[in-house]
Amino acid sequence: MEGGDSAEHPVAEESRSPDDVVTAEEARQRRVQEACARGEAPIRPEYLAAPTAPPKREHPAEASQTGDGEPAKKRKRGMNKNKDRAGNSNAMKAVRSSQLCSRLAYLNACGGDAQTGAAGCKQSHDIEQFFAAKPPAIPGKCPVLETLGVCPAGLNCRFDGHIVDRKNVDKAGNVLSPDSTWASEVPGIGHPSGETNIFGFDLVGQLRKKVFDFSRSQDIAKAWQRYCSGGCEEPLGGIVVPERKPLDLRGKRILAPLTTVGNLPFRRLCVKLGCEVTVGEMALASTILEGGAGELALLRRHASEKCFGVQVAGGDVEAMAKLAQFVDEHVDCDFVDINCGCPLEDVHKRGAGSRLMARTKAMEGVVRCMSAALRTKPLTLKMRTADCEDRKSAEFGGRYAHKLVPRLEEWGVSAITLHGRTARQRYTKLADWGYMSECSTRRVRQTPFVGCGDVMSFEEAEEHCRSHGVDAVMIGRGALMKPWIFTELAERRHWDISASERFDLTRDFVNFGLDHWGADARGVETTRRFLLEMLSFTCRYVPIGLLEAMPPKINWRPRPYVGRSDLETKLASQSAKDWIEISEMLLGKVPEGFSFTPKHKSASYEPPAEGQAPQAVSALTGGAAEIVTAMEATDGQNWLPGTAAQPSSNV
Repeated sequence: MEGGDSAEHPVAEESRSPDDVVTAEEARQRRVQEACARGEAPIRPEYLAAPTAPPKREHPAEASQTGDGEPAKKRKRGMNKNKDRAGNSNAMKAVRSSQLCSRLAYLNACGGDAQTGAAGCKQSHDIEQFFAAKPPAIPGKCPVLETLGVCPAGLNCRFDGHIVDRKNVDKAGNVLSPDSTWASEVPGIGHPSGETNIFGFDLVGQLRKKVFDFSRSQDIAKAWQRYCSGGCEEPLGGIVVPERKPLDLRGKRILAPLTTVGNLPFRRLCVKLGCEVTVGEMALASTILEGGAGELALLRRHASEKCFGVQVAGGDVEAMAKLAQFVDEHVDCDFVDINCGCPLEDVHKRGAGSRLMARTKAMEGVVRCMSAALRTKPLTLKMRTADCEDRKSAEFGGRYAHKLVPRLEEWGVSAITLHGRTARQRYTKLADWGYMSECSTRRVRQTPFVGCGDVMSFEEAEEHCRSHGVDAVMIGRGALMKPWIFTELAERRHWDISASERFDLTRDFVNFGLDHWGADARGVETTRRFLLEMLSFTCRYVPIGLLEAMPPKINWRPRPYVGRSDLETKLASQSAKDWIEISEMLLGKVPEGFSFTPKHKSASYEPPAEGQAPQAVSALTGGAAEIVTAMEATDGQNWLPGTAAQPSSNV
């Protein structure tokens, strides 16, 4: 080899001396150690990009002065979030007002006269005006039509393929009418096929008018009140607590209840990827008892969820007993979970969430009364290590969950889940699995004990089950960052998933969302909103093929990097603009005035201070269409290290 060539090309592997190889390995180990010490993901040098300062998000409240010249009020965490999402809400309202009557759109008639509609129907029935203003269809076939054979959104559908001569037809081309079999088989939008816990007007009306018969649960609550006042010696004197089939969670792959992002389409995606037990989003007991439509919708279950639990929060004993009776009699689920871990102040004001842990007597009443009211369904409870540390106690740093474990067994829970942080810590500290191990030893009846916190790989899950006394692990943020973690747990392997495979999973979520929320304009934008929420988490995943050390840790922050393809880099972007472009690949252009601010922003993933390693950035200049074209042409693999298109060319 000539001297000029040696200066331009690295030394061949076979020509290196043993000392050179050792030195290279030592350098790699040093890089890994230094990166991990800084809390950074140890990304291979060839994928690192030049650091850039994260863009400052402008906000009216961050201006130096108000319109009157007064100093601006300091912006607090969580402030004005509804205002940040106002553009999205306004777009949704505009979409809703422009749609046709849902019955007319689906069955081509609304009580007879297609133009005027049925008596009392206040929705629009002007087909001419609707089609004149309807935006161009989203490219591709309607996913709902392909799945069901009919699209309940009908004429309102944003996709093509089932609208012929301004009539809604099924997959076979038959024009729908009120006499069609589809009218009973698929009742229409709002009643998705394969879903249960869709409550009728009669039942919801009973809750709203306060005429639902809660006499059974009221008797249970009165028995507890007599015990508290000293009127009887037994906690539930005269009330027989039923024997139920035990709930076996040992060794199961469990998805944690996740507010907003733990919606039904996301749970379907996790089940497809190997999740065995799912829990719905936290629902407030008081709002359910009032017949709140939004809260009742959180109880919905898909047929693919083979073991499904509903999670409820509340601090009033009687209300929680009533809620247990309602769920026992009218909700299709396998268990009911009490939320004793929510750190939100609005929930604490109700005496619920993690605040219930500090109200031991109320907690006992809630558990005992709910257990008695649930005749057929097991009762479980999820809590933290403490609400806030008890500074008067030096034992275990003031945490007190270990004292509650044997009491919960006595009070009647069938399983206990412990999140290894206090409510005050949120996600600023790693989960304390050592303390969870101590809590596990306090069990008296060997009730199934589930651990939760920071699980990002199958090695961690197996180690916790083996060394920390838990019967199973519950996955929360790990599933949000990579829903395929359940496949890794089931198959005991690390999945170096490609960008095209990740995009296919994103497409699956979109299809599940359209099934659930509908393929009309309103359903499309609702699906888009929750897709963007999901992308705000999945963008934090660093492909394991880019890492120099395994297994990955949940608290590793990535330095700016580019992926092995343009699409992989796009999926790693921390910019909402890029998330919106990804959504446009699947759901078409966003409406005029659309904006998006993530509802959740984990404290463990705050943008680093100036001079520290920032997060992954988008290094793309091309638009969504170019990404899709490149992905289809090369299966998402546009370049590899050593090819002409090096990573540095993108930054």
